[in-house]
Amino acid sequence: MDVALRAKGITARLALVLSTAAMALAGGSAVPGEEEEEPPPEDEERVSSQALLILVTLLIAALLTSYYLQRWRIRVVHETVLSIFAGMVVGLVLRFSTGSYIKRMVTFDHTVFFNMLLPPIILNCGYNLQKTAVARNMTAVLLFAFVGTVISAVVIGVLVQVYSLTGIESIGFTLLDSLILGTILSATDPVTILAVFEQLRVDPKLFSIIFGETVFNDAVAIVLFATLSTLRASGQEFGLHALPAMAWSFMVVFGASLAVGVALGVVMALLCKHLRLYEYPSIEASLALLLPYQAYLFSNAVELSGIVSLLFCAATVRQYAYKSLSVRSQRATRYLFHLLSGLAENFVFIYLGISLFTSTESEFRPVFVVYVMVATCISRYAAIFPLSRGLNAVFKYRHPNAPSSAQPVTHEEQTMLFWAGLRGAVAVALASEVSGPRGALLRTTVLCVVVLSVGIFGGTTPQVVHLLGIRTGVAQPDSSDEDESDDDGTGVIDLRTGATQLPVSRDDTPTRLASPWSEPGLSWVSRIKSSFRSMDRSLINDFDRHYVRPLLTRQSRLPQRRVYSRRRSASNGSNHSGNLDQVAPAQSPWSSFDPDEVSYGNWASGTSDGGSPSRGRSQRPLLAREGAD
Repeated sequence: MDVALRAKGITARLALVLSTAAMALAGGSAVPGEEEEEPPPEDEERVSSQALLILVTLLIAALLTSYYLQRWRIRVVHETVLSIFAGMVVGLVLRFSTGSYIKRMVTFDHTVFFNMLLPPIILNCGYNLQKTAVARNMTAVLLFAFVGTVISAVVIGVLVQVYSLTGIESIGFTLLDSLILGTILSATDPVTILAVFEQLRVDPKLFSIIFGETVFNDAVAIVLFATLSTLRASGQEFGLHALPAMAWSFMVVFGASLAVGVALGVVMALLCKHLRLYEYPSIEASLALLLPYQAYLFSNAVELSGIVSLLFCAATVRQYAYKSLSVRSQRATRYLFHLLSGLAENFVFIYLGISLFTSTESEFRPVFVVYVMVATCISRYAAIFPLSRGLNAVFKYRHPNAPSSAQPVTHEEQTMLFWAGLRGAVAVALASEVSGPRGALLRTTVLCVVVLSVGIFGGTTPQVVHLLGIRTGVAQPDSSDEDESDDDGTGVIDLRTGATQLPVSRDDTPTRLASPWSEPGLSWVSRIKSSFRSMDRSLINDFDRHYVRPLLTRQSRLPQRRVYSRRRSASNGSNHSGNLDQVAPAQSPWSSFDPDEVSYGNWASGTSDGGSPSRGRSQRPLLAREGAD
């Protein structure tokens, strides 16, 4: 009897604990239909902790789901799709609960997104930008990012305006409202696509085109949205007379934002070059994180594009300041930025799923949502296939004997580009800034389109890659190791000894390209064409290597560096793989070094025994450096 009573008491206490936890997750009130007022200040911390508990729990569940999906190699569904649906389930529970205050706290807030969640994603994109692969396909990237974004915005705007003129569901959009909606939905966010590509190791060419288009597309869409919003706030109507002013405003905002980002990136490079920041890796890594963030906040504060400034600032820091950082800071910045970006991306998808049901101001028109979804697909088709055919036609004209597989964008790649045009959190954040009588309808429509596009296009990406026969399992160019092909004279760590390979110095004079005007038998038209074709990226790389990098990058990483070379084995001529006691000094002996203070640079060519440059790796000098003075 006592045992039964004790068990009954334990059961009652467990039920009380579970009901209390359910009330906390649901919002705190137990009376259905009761509207909760805003809590007093002493309870605000508790309620905010409950809201954060929900989000953090979902984030942990998303990470564990990602682990098992990758562990078991499940390609049917992606983690971001599951994150959205998990958020939708929790949002649906909160929707029918009575905690209105906690629902407001977990609902998507565009200020939180733009100031906390978007910067880590853009920072990681700019810092790990595969400049070599993107530069190789720069024509296609810029064409899709700039011209394609404008085409997509115009097509969606025109189709929405046609729907508004028919009077169905009485949405009452003006032409300017329709174009603003088109600009919002022209911002692609294929985080899911790129994540799937990384797992499948898709063809690097396709990966670089989609990655580059994504990076620049968001920036272009945000600047276009800001330009149209300024026109709407001034009370003007859209017309052909406003196009020159809009184009000028777009160029000024984009150019000024780019200049701000590059300027602060140069400041970071000069600080790393002229200050001894390598002695304090924590300060060095913190500055590498905060200066791009400062560029983002400054541009937003002066009504420029923060995303453009952050993108180019991060790319400039990686290009010039990275080579002057200590080893600890180089590794810390790479992994920290990647970690923050991954957490922010997962958090954003959970955020969107919850907001679909917890948004207090919503106006749902199902027919209009389906129509906008179809219009978004049509606009993506219009922005990809005609531009790709035009690009291929120009390539075919210049190279008439080239095979079809050598085209800038093949038919399979065009289809994959179309499928990668799903919409994401950037569109939802832009829609949150729209006010007016139709603001609620626009925000609800954009949120529904984003969830549908991620679920449909993101969830079926592996199957589409398989159906199109796109190459997979290809080694991806790792942006963190991209400096291996850029000989800047710094060397790379030898993992066996901790010392650093010292590359051979090259001629300091820039590479001179052969002039087409000195070639006999060419017409003047062919000479002009050849002159323009000779101005390729090799000339830019030479200018960067011989003039810009010496100005912004530390040439001698740490003072008092000593050079060693390995003894060659008398029997087989192979290098010893022992410690530094087996290394003979090439200039002066040195007995100690700190592996963490050795610069992280590039593999390069070795030198022959006579000291002349040699492409072989028979003998590689090693660089070891002393600590700070």
